[in-house]
Amino acid sequence: MINPPSDRRCSNFALRSKDRRRSLSFGSRIRVVACLRVLVCFAVLVVSFTACASSTTSASASNTQTVTDAAGRMVTVPLKINRIVMVGAPPAIDGFVFAVGDENLIVNGVPKSFSDSHFGWKILAPRLVNLPDVESTITGPVNPEELLALRPDVVFADVPALADQIQHLGVPTVCITEEHPELGQEIAAAKLVGQVLHKQQAAAAYADYFNQNANLVRQRITSIPPAQRPSVLYLSTMPFRRNGSAMVWVLNFLGADDVAGSAPPLTQFTTEQILNWNPEYIIAHDPLDVSVITHDDVLKNTRAVNSGHVTAIPQDLNEWGDFGVGDALSLLWTAKDLYPQRFADIDLMSQARTFYARFFHINLSVSDLNEILYGIGGSKVNFSH
Repeated sequence: MINPPSDRRCSNFALRSKDRRRSLSFGSRIRVVACLRVLVCFAVLVVSFTACASSTTSASASNTQTVTDAAGRMVTVPLKINRIVMVGAPPAIDGFVFAVGDENLIVNGVPKSFSDSHFGWKILAPRLVNLPDVESTITGPVNPEELLALRPDVVFADVPALADQIQHLGVPTVCITEEHPELGQEIAAAKLVGQVLHKQQAAAAYADYFNQNANLVRQRITSIPPAQRPSVLYLSTMPFRRNGSAMVWVLNFLGADDVAGSAPPLTQFTTEQILNWNPEYIIAHDPLDVSVITHDDVLKNTRAVNSGHVTAIPQDLNEWGDFGVGDALSLLWTAKDLYPQRFADIDLMSQARTFYARFFHINLSVSDLNEILYGIGGSKVNFSH
C-alpha cells in the first residue's frame, strides 16, 4: 500500500513540478525559435534558388526565338545573329537578306561559275563574289567542314531536305521557301527573313512595294478581254526547258495563256512541241537564249520569232522570271512586255533604280541599270531595246 505524501512533501513536489514546467517552457521556446529560424533560412534558400533558376531560364529563353519556316518546321534560332550562311540556291534567296538590310551579315559567297555568268553579283553584291563557298555549284552538295568553319549563327536554305541536313550539323537552319508558284511567296519569304533577323519593318516595306505593283497591274488588266490576252512561253535553252516557278504565277496573274501549262520547272521540251504550241511571245530565261531561239531552224517559224516578240527577262542576282526578291519588278516588266500599250507610262529604268536604292541600298549608274535590264556580264548592251 502506497501512503499519500505529507503536506510538506506535496508542497515541495508542487514547487519542483512548477520549476520543471518553467524550465520545459523556456527550452521549448528556444527550440521553437531555432526551428523557425531554420525554416526561415530554408525558405529564403528556396526563394533564392527559385529566383536564380527563374532568372537563368528567363535569360536562356531571352537568347533565342522559335520560328515556323516555309516548310512548317519549328526552328529555334539565336536572338542575336551576326553570321549568316545561305545554301541551296543563293541567287534565289540572298536578295531577301538584302531587302531587310542585313546583307553585311552574310559570310559565304556564291559559286564562281555562277557569279561569272550573272553580272548582277558584281554590280549589287561585289563583297560576296570572293567570299568562301560552301557549295561547288548552285544547289550542289554542301561541304559540312567549310560551312561549320564559317561559324554561322543561322543558315537559310531554299528546300526542306537541305535544311534538315544542315540542322543535323547543329546549326539552326530556316527554309525560306518551297518555291510554290503562287502570288505572295516572295512576300512570305521576306517576312520570314525579317522575323528571324528582327527586321519586320523592312520586310513589311518590301511587302507593301510588292503589293502596290500587283494592285497597279491588276487594275490595268482587268478590262482586257480573254481574246486579247497572248499565249506565252518562258523558255531556257541548251536544253530547251521551263525554268523557275515565279513566271508561272506571273503569267497566271496577267491572265496570259501559259502554253506550258502545269509543267513543273526544269521540264524539257522539243522544238517540235514548242512549234506546235506556237506561242505569240517567248520570254527568254537569259540574254544568250534569244539568239539560240531566233536562229533555231524550227523555232524561227513560231509566231513569237516572226513578230519579234522574243525578249530576255532582266537579271540581277537571279533571273527575274525565277524565284527571288526581284519578282516585285518581274511582274511590272512582264506586264509591260505583254501589254505595252497598257503600261506605256511605266519606266522600267526608273522603277529599277528606285527598287535597288530602296532594297539593295545602292544607287546604280545608267550603265549598271542597262546591264541588269538588257545586257549580260561584260557584253555590249543593246541600247536600242
